[in-house]
Amino acid sequence: MLRSDTPFVWTGRQEDLERALKVSPEIYDNTTITLHWATAILVAIQFLIGPTTNFLPRGPLRVDIWSIHVMFGFTLAIVVVAGMIWRAIRGRRLPPPERGVRHLLAVTTHRLLDLLLLIMVALGITNVFARAFPLFNLWHFPRLGDEDFMRSVNAWHGIVANIIITVVLLHSAAALFHHYVIKDGVLRRMWSSPQTSGDHRGPGHQ
Repeated sequence: MLRSDTPFVWTGRQEDLERALKVSPEIYDNTTITLHWATAILVAIQFLIGPTTNFLPRGPLRVDIWSIHVMFGFTLAIVVVAGMIWRAIRGRRLPPPERGVRHLLAVTTHRLLDLLLLIMVALGITNVFARAFPLFNLWHFPRLGDEDFMRSVNAWHGIVANIIITVVLLHSAAALFHHYVIKDGVLRRMWSSPQTSGDHRGPGHQ
C-alpha cells in the first residue's frame, strides 16, 4: 500500500496524476496559501478604498485614508513579489486537475494576474512619487515628474486596477465552477489542513 507521505513528482502522465490523487494531498503548502489569500484580501481592500475615498471632502481624514491605501500598496507589492519567488523556487507543485483548453486558460489567467499585479503596484508606487504624496501629512514623497506625468500615471493605475478586478472575478467564477459543477477539488487546494501544516519543498506551480 502506498503511504500518504510518499514523495511524488508529477511528470505529465495520466498514471502519475492518478497516483498523485492517492498519495499526495491536493493542497498547496501553507506559505503559498497564505500569500495567495493575503494578495486577494489586499487587492479587495485597495479596490474598495480607491474608488470611494475621492467622495470624501478634502482634508486630514481623506489624506489619512489615502495614506492607508499607500501603505497597503507597498505591502501588496512585497506580498506579490514574495509569492512569485516562493512559487518559483520552493512552493509545492501539484498536478493540474485537467488537461487541454481549460488548463491552458487557467495557466494563462494566473500568469496574466501576476503581470497585471506587478504593473499595478509599480504604477501605484510611481503615482505616490508623482504626486509628492503627503503620507499622513507627516512626510512627503519626493516629487517625480510634472503634472501631466502624474495625471497619466494615475489614469493608467486606475485602468489596470479595473482590469485586475475583471480578471479576478473571472478567476473566482472559474474556481466556483470547478468546485460546484466539476467538483474536482481545485478550490480546496488553497485551503490549509492539519495534514499539510508543513511546507512542502519543490518547484512552484499553479
